[in-house]
Amino acid sequence: MALLLLLVVTSALPPAAASVRNTSAGCAIIRPPRDGGIRYRGLTQEQIRSVQVLPVDYEIEYICRGNRVIVGPKVRKCLPNGTWTDLSQHSRCLLLCARVWTSLENGQVSHWPLGPPVEGTALHYTCLPGFILIGRNSTHCNKMGKWDTPKPVCHLSLLGTQSLQQ
Repeated sequence: MALLLLLVVTSALPPAAASVRNTSAGCAIIRPPRDGGIRYRGLTQEQIRSVQVLPVDYEIEYICRGNRVIVGPKVRKCLPNGTWTDLSQHSRCLLLCARVWTSLENGQVSHWPLGPPVEGTALHYTCLPGFILIGRNSTHCNKMGKWDTPKPVCHLSLLGTQSLQQ
């Protein structure tokens, strides 16, 4: 089946393109990230189960289960040398934490790393001048997809800017 798939792809090329194209058989099937899967475009379930090698230039797309998002490359392409693009960068399916925590009325929220708030993300809260922070000034998204501390609030201060940490 893999040979047939490769023949279909290479036979569709003009003769000049076929002669300069690497003759590599393609790329071996790779495993999806934990809690994820792979979308194989244009292949039936039966073809996916039987194929061992995908042709050069074929693209796969990672998908995640449940309330998870891809962190890292979402799409990989088979290169002429028989490897997939961006293999040095891991793709992971991580739980998404509530986005409502990424904003703060009368304050600012900075987070690391940049991107969607997934497990491992840290948020740091500060209030605008004239407001005080009630609660913790930071929180982390844990492996359960929950923030580890209650969301703080910024209250108007009559004494100036300060922080009241609980």
